[in-house]
Amino acid sequence: MVDYKEVRKRDGSVLIFCNLEDLLLEFYNAPSMEVVQSNLKGEEYIIHCPFCKEEGHTKHKLYIKSDLSVGHCFVCTRSFINATNKIDTTFQISSGLLNFGWGKQQFNLVPLTDPTWSLDKFFNEFDDYSEEGIKYLIGRHKYLENLWQALGFKFWDGNIVMPFRYHGDIFYYQIRFTGNTGKIRYFFPPISAKPPYIIEHGPNPGKKIIICEGVFDAISLLIQAPSYMPFAVLGSSISDYQIDFLREYVPEKVLIYMDETEISKRIAGRVKHELGYCDVRIIPSDGEDPEECMKRRMTYGKEIGWIDEKY
Repeated sequence: MVDYKEVRKRDGSVLIFCNLEDLLLEFYNAPSMEVVQSNLKGEEYIIHCPFCKEEGHTKHKLYIKSDLSVGHCFVCTRSFINATNKIDTTFQISSGLLNFGWGKQQFNLVPLTDPTWSLDKFFNEFDDYSEEGIKYLIGRHKYLENLWQALGFKFWDGNIVMPFRYHGDIFYYQIRFTGNTGKIRYFFPPISAKPPYIIEHGPNPGKKIIICEGVFDAISLLIQAPSYMPFAVLGSSISDYQIDFLREYVPEKVLIYMDETEISKRIAGRVKHELGYCDVRIIPSDGEDPEECMKRRMTYGKEIGWIDEKY
């Protein structure tokens, strides 16, 4: 069954986030996308919109692009956005945009240049306040009540929009769907390289870094490991581009805290290989992620800022 997340824009138009591959597989009752592709009409698939079907309309007017990026229904006017909980790195940008850097080494920060999901959209189309969104954040844990503004969170129809910063400048964002989210929890605007989510803080940000999986893990480690800079890799591996970020900070010590010890070990091996001078260690885990660990410690009255120099 296909999972849908509906977002209503300020102008009243409706966006539907879903996995468009799943939608096509279900519509054609097909075992694979190779079978689905036989139904292409030019550069598009034309199917029955599931919302129109539910409302009794019979015309097949949902057009989905062959690259599965977007779709649009010409009956109900809903726009469909592909959402897979993964960053789409197929979006290509001009090499001319990469010829700038900071620091002693040349570092190429990949900016968000997608024309639809732009930084201009972040600054001008998202809301500064949402009662529904803040209720969701506080429901995760109490610290977010005071942190969401400091972290620069915005809101979009009650969903959370989380900016990514590098040396204070916003260069990317991620959307976290709220409510009963089902399989689709996040939307990542297309970008040609997966960035890390970093929370720079303290007098020497980056001298001690703690690597984790997701944004909310990073936020929890801001509390649990106050002397470390959280660095979320948004998955179970660290990319070459993310290694470049690490190298740019010239860290003296790197901790890795993923939700599985074996994953932490793999990332530690890569970091040691690329930053051979650096002290690299792991925090073992049997499946509990950093945010879950913090919530457990809160429940049982244990020390929250427990990650200290012993690691």
